[in-house]
Amino acid sequence: MTKNGYRDVISAPSRSANAVLRALLVVILAVLPVKAVDSGKSSAARPLDGERIVRVLQLSGSPYERGLQHGRELRPEIARMVGLWKKDLQEQSKMDPDAFLQKFFAETNFLPAIKRWTPDLLDEIKGIAEGSGQPYQTMLAYQMVDEIWVYFDKPASHHCSGMGVIRSESHPAYIAQNMDLESYRDGSQVVLHIAEGPSAPEQFVFTAAGLIATNGMNNRSIAITANTLLDLSASPDGLPVACVVRGVLARGKGEEVLSFIKTIKHASGQNYIVGVGDRVYDFEASANKVVEFRPVPDGSVVYHTNHPLANDDLKPWHEKQIKAMTLEEKNKGDSEVRLNSLATRLRKPTSAINEQVIKETLQSKDSMDHPICRTVVAGGGWFSFGSTIMTLSDKPFFQVTMGPPDSNRFLRLEFSRIAGRKQ
Repeated sequence: MTKNGYRDVISAPSRSANAVLRALLVVILAVLPVKAVDSGKSSAARPLDGERIVRVLQLSGSPYERGLQHGRELRPEIARMVGLWKKDLQEQSKMDPDAFLQKFFAETNFLPAIKRWTPDLLDEIKGIAEGSGQPYQTMLAYQMVDEIWVYFDKPASHHCSGMGVIRSESHPAYIAQNMDLESYRDGSQVVLHIAEGPSAPEQFVFTAAGLIATNGMNNRSIAITANTLLDLSASPDGLPVACVVRGVLARGKGEEVLSFIKTIKHASGQNYIVGVGDRVYDFEASANKVVEFRPVPDGSVVYHTNHPLANDDLKPWHEKQIKAMTLEEKNKGDSEVRLNSLATRLRKPTSAINEQVIKETLQSKDSMDHPICRTVVAGGGWFSFGSTIMTLSDKPFFQVTMGPPDSNRFLRLEFSRIAGRKQ
């Protein structure tokens, strides 16, 4: 990765003098104007032990004001998560975490892409830093989950599983995902309910405390999920994944969303499942190209895990690794096993893939070694951080669990108003 002057433009914003406001913590459980409806047990035959209540954080105002609210209201949680994150960075890098972050910023240059494509998000991140009492440099790096994985540039096992289905006569369009992350992030789950503003629609964004996005949808019936494709080529000056997600959700028209995904320079290899009104799309994005993946020819159903299937813009080490593997080894990998499970469960007429089928798929453990739904394991590993189902078409709404969907209920969140769609 090339050297650059990135660290010269990073500085911590001034600290607020208002100690009372800085100490505020608000944990909101489905607060007005959100309509929250319990979607029922994930499985009627199985009790839900240790389930968590969905936290919904209301954000409004300018990008900076939204970030300030986020930082202030989740200040203790952000402090806890930053501490655990830095401990993980130290274990992986074998360096002091702050020294590692300085090195990371010196060898990457993401700011120009963020300023070009999603400038409002820099103000939001500054607000999170100010409100949480964390250095701006720290909170900026904290957003770059995939980009730091890419920076380490070594084979790793990631576990997100996503799917989508177009509208049929029997149901609207859906996209859905199990967002799998490191176990130390457990307990930080939150939904950001972002009020409509002059430059962006109303949004539900599933994420972790202090992080601007993992996936989400807006009231224009536009939605996006993201899962890591670490094998694809990356760029040290592209647009980070969290910014891509929020960049999509800030747009109100389908053609704008598709153009955005195809035009921007991507910082990290990533698969994006995008819902636009009645349609769903799957894009494998790398530093040099964006390729649509269609598991079925007509694009009526899409699904993906964590290995590239259409994009050949691979990292050299991955090409070498693939060539050395036997066919049996390729088919037994975690991502391959989960992909086969998705394909088997979704191999049916489009009209038959309804909300219940999607929930059962997200809860499934067809392989105990490589399940779609991953249980929390204390002390390490990956788990299903949360599960989301985004119902599109004319009356979009958002469903989410705080943790694995086999042990936590889906909560349904409805928009304050449904905007007219112009796809």
